[in-house]
Amino acid sequence: MVEEATDLPYATESAAAAGLEHMVIRISLEELLRRHLPVVVRALQSFDPMTLRNDVAIACALSEAAARGFRCAATGDAADELLGGYGFTHGLAPEAWAASRGRMAAIMAFGSVRLGAHLGMFVTSPFTQPGVVAASLQLSKADCVQTVDGASLGKMPLRTLFPEVTSCMRRKDPIEVGCGTTALSRPGYFDRLISDEQLESERRYIESHHGVEIRDKEHLHYYRVFRETFPNGVVPGKPRHGSDPCPKCGYQLSDPTQTFCITCGHYDPQLRQRRA
Repeated sequence: MVEEATDLPYATESAAAAGLEHMVIRISLEELLRRHLPVVVRALQSFDPMTLRNDVAIACALSEAAARGFRCAATGDAADELLGGYGFTHGLAPEAWAASRGRMAAIMAFGSVRLGAHLGMFVTSPFTQPGVVAASLQLSKADCVQTVDGASLGKMPLRTLFPEVTSCMRRKDPIEVGCGTTALSRPGYFDRLISDEQLESERRYIESHHGVEIRDKEHLHYYRVFRETFPNGVVPGKPRHGSDPCPKCGYQLSDPTQTFCITCGHYDPQLRQRRA
């Protein structure tokens, strides 16, 4: 957790209300990346900035739990996918919203499970259980997404089921905002590690020799760790330039309908139409 973690007051209040011991991990971004980024890159086989900013915090928490002797953990993974948690879907018409929710439900996968396995822990979520998924898919957009005090909120079934929870009507923040790692994406953080000249020089070299497009300094930093972790870019079980490659990195896309590359983070909503 770093200084800008928006989850902290809610987590503290919820733990106190439930009578649970609350362990807060206070760690600098530098130390967080040094200790946990290589683990996340290896477990998830990715250099996607959005994925890594989120899951490096998950790796930190699971590592602490494993060090304390825990061998299983429960998360809230899949609630956003199933119950309209993502704000980018709120403007869709009900039928389009349901179709989007169905696609997410069909392909959703979570880094916490793979990170847990890498650390010797079993990680699961009640929302990934078949019965919960089936029941959730019966709910409409009107059931899941509603306007409260002028703000559009998803996951309304959970919010109304647990009104006593102090965070029941809070806004939805991504993990990186909740734990504070979103600071990594801001201009300036990686400037002291990578000069403008290094960025341009390495970007040209990587594109011409590796066939990978690097977007910015954060992306380059993660790609360096990726190549250290997977020499020559050879990733077990992840082919390059196969039947359905990402146009920006060449690694195989994860699903025939996928428009987001889980390896490099490239997103193109029109990708499938372009390849039709």
